[in-house]
Amino acid sequence: MLTLLLILRLIHIIAAATLVGSVIFNYFLLRPTLKLIPPAHAVVIAQRVGSLFTYTGWTALVLLFLSGLLRVYYTGRLWLLVSFDLYAHAPGRALALMLLFWLLTVASSTYMTFALRPKLMKKLAVSSNPTLADVEKRRQDQMTSSARLDRFQLINLITSTLALIAGASIAMGGFF
Repeated sequence: MLTLLLILRLIHIIAAATLVGSVIFNYFLLRPTLKLIPPAHAVVIAQRVGSLFTYTGWTALVLLFLSGLLRVYYTGRLWLLVSFDLYAHAPGRALALMLLFWLLTVASSTYMTFALRPKLMKKLAVSSNPTLADVEKRRQDQMTSSARLDRFQLINLITSTLALIAGASIAMGGFF
């Protein structure tokens, strides 16, 4: 049982580091770099790297959920997740904050993956014989969607980092 808990903890830590690391890389390195290269090249790179980050991010979020839930289950504390006793002690409050920030990250990622990203990719598709007005409208829509995507990437950066901090504080006895 102890070995299983250690393996689940290792999976949880690696998934958290992967998620936060990829969000930091995406927001602070990739996003500014894409603005420095020609738009045609940036689109191709953003599509390919965006797909990779989508799979990586969702894999990390699912692994965090499953490993965390299994760790709580195998320690016999699953009932605490639905009890107000969770908030009685600092580690429980930190766990609740970690869950809240994880849920916010999932909500933001869901919107980016299933609403914003397909909309942006559709706007990037080339149509036959576009008029100048069509091209300008598509460019404006692309810029609006890109700005919205940047805001949601910032939200993911903040919420995933706060979830990581809250989770790490559990080992130290919580925040407050």
